[in-house]
Amino acid sequence: MRKFSFLLTVMASISLLLAACGGQQESHENMTATVEPADVSFAPGAWRDMTLTDARTKAEFKLTDYKGKVVILEMMDPGCPICKDQLKEIAGALAVVGDQAIAVSVDIGYKGEGALVKWAETNNATWSVAFISKEFSQSLVQDCGGEVVYPGNTPVIILDPSGEWHVTEPGIKTSATLVELVNQWAQ
Repeated sequence: MRKFSFLLTVMASISLLLAACGGQQESHENMTATVEPADVSFAPGAWRDMTLTDARTKAEFKLTDYKGKVVILEMMDPGCPICKDQLKEIAGALAVVGDQAIAVSVDIGYKGEGALVKWAETNNATWSVAFISKEFSQSLVQDCGGEVVYPGNTPVIILDPSGEWHVTEPGIKTSATLVELVNQWAQ
């Protein structure tokens, strides 16, 4: 009986975990459909020079504006609990590295401007949070692969001071790992 109860508990836990990010798979499938470049081809790294708009301040910026700094670029979805965990790790890393790096979180799930602003404020994201365009997504996927637009992978890309990009492995990157990456690429 204990084994059966344990098995049911494990199955329920897995179901809850999958349900928590269940919308993410749907969001990923929808995003993949819009990201598939039909007859569109971009120059390598074109996404770095595309205009983003900060959801809170409405200030426009490009990732190339931060050339000379390390950029921690997080692809996220406000409804994804794993993304919230990654955000905490990014905040921890930024507290250690100071002005050696900046972070930018981009919403790849597009739950609406209000949802992104609320997510940033609720989770104390003190850095820029922005939506990405279809063209940004297509260019990013062309360079980095389709997995970078799936929030459940907690995708993070490090841009080094020269603007070269380095895609991290799927899964949550701890603040210690992010500090290591910033230090590695800041030199």
